[in-house]
Amino acid sequence: MPKVAIVTPDKRKAAPLPEGLAGNGRAEAYLSGDKDPIHAWLHRLAKGEKLVVGPMANDCLGYVWEGEVRAGGLALPAGSSLIAEHGETITIEGSGEGEALVLTFRGAGPAGHGREGGHVHLLPVDKVPGSAELSGPTVGGDMHADSQCETCSVWLHANHFGPSEPLPPEVAARGVHSHTEDEVIFITRGAIRLGQKLFPAGTAVAIAGDTMYSIAPGPEGMSFINFRAGTPSDIQFAAGGSMSETQYWKDRVAKPEYLSPVAA
Repeated sequence: MPKVAIVTPDKRKAAPLPEGLAGNGRAEAYLSGDKDPIHAWLHRLAKGEKLVVGPMANDCLGYVWEGEVRAGGLALPAGSSLIAEHGETITIEGSGEGEALVLTFRGAGPAGHGREGGHVHLLPVDKVPGSAELSGPTVGGDMHADSQCETCSVWLHANHFGPSEPLPPEVAARGVHSHTEDEVIFITRGAIRLGQKLFPAGTAVAIAGDTMYSIAPGPEGMSFINFRAGTPSDIQFAAGGSMSETQYWKDRVAKPEYLSPVAA
């Protein structure tokens, strides 16, 4: 995988579902190649259509981008998420009048964390912990999976930015940083600014570990989700210094409290 790979909505491709995913809805691949360390798919579910996640050799996280689905006996509106740990299965069914858009993320290889697996975690949007002022009045955030689960280690957080014009170079340079882990940023609202270019909602940005980069919101603001297959290490800044990402979130946002599937 290149250090930064950008897949805009017009570049995603309809493709047969890989092993571990099945269903009768339409699916489009963002990242699914042999050299992609994280695989990301978009699933379109009309009412009554189903997506079966698992069993897999790794942990898979699902995020409801638009519409509403049901899984494990619970309604999951837009902004909800779920985790099917390695060895477990969950069926997601479109339940709204319109089409539901569900994203799935997972590491390309088997789970390497040695945790037990075998569980499903559901997180309806009204249970997602967050802060409207994560880093000042114009940046909010939500925590869906903090990699501290005893039986899985996936990570997914969301950030929400107010409108912004391009920053002066000396200001933008302060935000240049890297993460040790491979990651995927998916734009759910507005547009992301990478350098001098804007990319719209529906864009996936895959960034290899230890790659220095910076991002900024477009003129209408931006929301995104950020997935990693394991526990984040410290953030390293190009200008010098580092910061514990896990501690940053612990200090500001409560730990997710998942719901289990409800017996039929």
